[in-house]
Amino acid sequence: MKRALILGIFATIFAVLLLIRFFPPGDDFNLNNPFWNGLKDFKIKTKAFSLNSIQEIDLIPFPSETLLFIIGPEGIYTPSEVAFVSRYLKAGGQVILADDFGSGNLILEGLGLKVRFSGHPVVDPLFRGKAQVLVKVVDLKEPFADIESLMLNCPASLQLENGEGKVLATSSSFSFFDDNQNGKKDKNESEGPFPVIAEISYGAGKIYVVSDSSIFINSMLKEEGNQKFLKIITEGKKVLIDTSHHPAGLLTRLKDVEIKVYQIVSKFEIKYSLFLILVVAIVWLRFERGRFVRREEDIQDILQRHPDWDRDILNKLKKELEK
Repeated sequence: MKRALILGIFATIFAVLLLIRFFPPGDDFNLNNPFWNGLKDFKIKTKAFSLNSIQEIDLIPFPSETLLFIIGPEGIYTPSEVAFVSRYLKAGGQVILADDFGSGNLILEGLGLKVRFSGHPVVDPLFRGKAQVLVKVVDLKEPFADIESLMLNCPASLQLENGEGKVLATSSSFSFFDDNQNGKKDKNESEGPFPVIAEISYGAGKIYVVSDSSIFINSMLKEEGNQKFLKIITEGKKVLIDTSHHPAGLLTRLKDVEIKVYQIVSKFEIKYSLFLILVVAIVWLRFERGRFVRREEDIQDILQRHPDWDRDILNKLKKELEK
């Protein structure tokens, strides 16, 4: 019984480790998430390189050859983190900041820009997808003029001051702010058109501000001209993406722990120490099995010498000895 319990524990641990290793994460904007809210298709199409810390942007040797995506940022961007983005832009790098109701405004403020995400949800009763939260954008300017339309998922709008940047896409004149989310235009809700994509020069670089964090997720990338939009902005560039401001779920954290443990045990000294422990465990289990077999033989010998003794009682005694 003890042997079966030990084997069962080992089998359970092994199954859990396999599940952690091979089941994909479901976190929003995770590059390995194949579900509707992930960025796996984005990663495949762009061959994006993940930055686990925004400070890593300082290690890029030729910023002008790269493009940094900041998608749906959450949490606070510290002044030092914004400073890394600023240096990258001034050195000729380009940034795609795609947000709607996250912390994108902290980055814009830290960069000293006037443009802001409005925080107002935009809907369009005429130019829309199957769901009301899907807004179709048909007014696009160069370099996206060849794209017939984009599909946005519950976007906000942009607030720009005159003279700052260039508006590259706007919603239709039928769009409006649906602040109370009742699907109807109320008196106090502003009417479109609203800017949703803008380009702003910054030092030797540029920042593209997109008022929808979902435009690149798996379920949206195949909509309308979204894929063509991605192809145009990434053409000829090495794509980077800041993943340091996306909260990790339990499964993702367990995957990270598993990888770190594997890296540790893969070291020569630890690997062979574990191998020695495994050998000792196998020898011990075989010894226990041998003791069990010998006890079976002992019971047979006892019954042959004392045929009137009860086998069930002897088996119970054997089980007590095995505990």
